[in-house]
Parts: sequence; C-alpha cells; structure tokens
Amino acid sequence: MNTLKFKPEGWNHEITPLEASSIDQYISKSEILQGLVSECDDDYNLHISFENGLTGIMPRQEVEAINIEQNGLPKTNLCTGKVHKFVQFKIKEAKDENNIILSRREVQEETLDWIKNELKEGDKVTRNG
Repeated sequence: MNTLKFKPEGWNHEITPLEASSIDQYISKSEILQGLVSECDDDYNLHISFENGLTGIMPRQEVEAINIEQNGLPKTNLCTGKVHKFVQFKIKEAKDENNIILSRREVQEETLDWIKNELKEGDKVTRNG
C-alpha cells in the first residue's frame, strides 16, 4: 500500500516555523513547508510571512506547475487567489535571511511525479499524520 507523503495545502492551519538558522537545513533536505500568503505584488509574486518576522517571496514562475499560460507563467488569477491562503513550498535559495526564494511549483512537480510513477491502480491512499 502506498502512503501519501503529501498533505493537501491548508490541510491544517499551521505555518512552518522558520528560523534563519534552519534555512540551509530545509534547503538541503528539500523539505516541504507551509505558510500563509500575505500579499500578491504588482508582478504577481507571492509574499509569505512567517511568525518570527521572516518573509519569503515566491516569484510568479514558481507559483504553479500546471495551468500555465503561453508565456510560461501561471495565470494571474491563480496568484491573486492565493492571498490569505495556506500554500506549500520548498525553499529554493536564501541569499540572506531577508531574501528567501520559495517554490510551490517544485512541490507540485514532486507530487505529480509521485502520482505518475509510484501510485498504481488499486492502491489505497491513506492519510498519514
């Protein structure tokens, strides 16, 4: 039986605690984190605020792996519709603690890959945790 290793976004209303000292660890382990979108700027980048004052930015091209327009970017309504919602992401890079680049697209791609390559017809998927 396959166990779903991905929880749906907003399954719980928890923001992953993020400390500047743990950013490199999250990057090296490629961990999936969750945060609350506080803003969508004029370029459709998402801003995710963490409880301790750190803020990450999710560039528009990292918001979505599917529903992409011809220009290779997610539709604008997908970006604006995420404001005040929980999203999952991975930390792509951190130039410093005030410049943390996040990717929701990587989480979606990993999830789709798991579904396509590991999930077989007839498997039961159970909620784990």
